[in-house]
Amino acid sequence: VLVHGQPGEEIKLELILRVVADVGLIGLPNAGKSTLLAAITLAKPDIADYPFTTLMPNLGRLDGDPNLGAGMYSSEATLADLPGLIEGAHLGKGLGRNFLRHLRRTRLLVHVVDASTENPVNDYRTVRESNAWTGV
Repeated sequence: VLVHGQPGEEIKLELILRVVADVGLIGLPNAGKSTLLAAITLAKPDIADYPFTTLMPNLGRLDGDPNLGAGMYSSEATLADLPGLIEGAHLGKGLGRNFLRHLRRTRLLVHVVDASTENPVNDYRTVRESNAWTGV
């Protein structure tokens, strides 16, 4: 049986994944986020000694020890090194607000701090207490 339908409509949609990774590595530019990701996963992020080498999150898979994570716990995770955050990112400083959305796309945030800087505690506070968290 053939039934003629009615004209349809065309819609353009942009879908964005809500969760990209289980763990997001955050910190100041050049804190070692990409280096850590490369060391513990098979990811091959670009690593350079200038700020904002990471423009988009790099993903790596942490394959856990099968002896760990019995039952409902798992030792496997997807990690993302996120672009460096600086104070005032919500105002467009550094890579700006566009990249702050990546914070919401992870389940857990891990601060990476370069212990060889003059004041690593202040570096942590800069990221933690900055206005970068506003509107995330």
